Amino acid sequence: MVQARLLFAIALHARGEAMDATGMMQAAVNLAIELGMNLRNFATAHGNGNAILEESLRRTWWELYVMDGYLAALHKLPSFRSNTVRSEVLLPCEETVYASAGCLPQPSSLEQFDMRLFADEDIHFSSFAYRIEAARILARVLSVAASQNEDQVQVVDNALAGWMHGLPQDKADVVNVYNMVDEVLFQGHMIIHCATIYLHLPRSDLLNTLPVTANIVCAERGRHMAPASTQRSHSVKATNASKELSNLAAVRVPVQKHTPFFVCGLVLGAIVQLSACSANAGTEQHRDRVTLIIGLLKSLSRNWAISGHVLVQVKKVASEVLRTSTLATSASVGNQQNGTDYDSGISMQNSPDNTSWLSMLNMVENQEFHGLMHAEPIYPGSV
Repeated sequence: MVQARLLFAIALHARGEAMDATGMMQAAVNLAIELGMNLRNFATAHGNGNAILEESLRRTWWELYVMDGYLAALHKLPSFRSNTVRSEVLLPCEETVYASAGCLPQPSSLEQFDMRLFADEDIHFSSFAYRIEAARILARVLSVAASQNEDQVQVVDNALAGWMHGLPQDKADVVNVYNMVDEVLFQGHMIIHCATIYLHLPRSDLLNTLPVTANIVCAERGRHMAPASTQRSHSVKATNASKELSNLAAVRVPVQKHTPFFVCGLVLGAIVQLSACSANAGTEQHRDRVTLIIGLLKSLSRNWAISGHVLVQVKKVASEVLRTSTLATSASVGNQQNGTDYDSGISMQNSPDNTSWLSMLNMVENQEFHGLMHAEPIYPGSV
């Protein structure tokens, strides 16, 4: 029943039915905790001596944990239910090993994973384990979302960077030695880059001069999350993370293999790239990344309805901001030809027309992604 509810919640999310997906996910998590699936001995006690079944039960808990965390991030929650209880479950093995239904290795513990960099001997951990770690770091990002303590933020930022640097050589790339995309590791990278944006975008100078961004993803109305002296650093980190998300989008793999949650990552990447484009009079690299994201959203919409819903909105936003940036670039060239000094960056405070694209993303509270992820199309001026 827990597995059925989990799969149903993912399907509902993929259809754009945000509230139903959240409700079903919470029902799955609550039942799992009630049964004790988060405890170490649950799998062995209910696996009937079948190693494959035991592995399935372990995977069910950890999949719940990852999905619960991602939905919490989309709803801007400071925590999520599965992160409030002890997770003693041993870590899953590699996908290929599990799919082979052969002899499974002895599972490692979370404690062993946490101490991996300090151990005398190298222990192999699955891509699933690194994906779980990415979700655990996301939980830490959510916990400091409203914090203005730079030391707390820096500690979490260190964990985000540490995840990347701590990857073993055979997992440094989402494409493995067989030239196949490791989809589980792909999702781990996606979560880390999304978490980086959640941490740094509200503290950056990309959006905080624009009042209409009050409910955009993780920006909050009327609050400057970081001192002006550090906002540029946060902007760079958020922009770099959005660049990495677009790099993931560029990986050539059948889109049917991608999780529907990648749609949300693509929207995050597009918002940051468009913000950077708006703030810096637009560059070809920002335009190319947004074009790539829109193209992938179009491809994903053939499988996931949620992608089709957000595609309409993102295209309108992109059209507006890129048009404005093109006009600004043309004005710059004209002024230079006339001998007039011109700052290549758009002044967001003195260019009200430049904020019109962001007004399209003025979200409605309590809707997943605050409007972008709503099941029905949202049109400019309707929210």
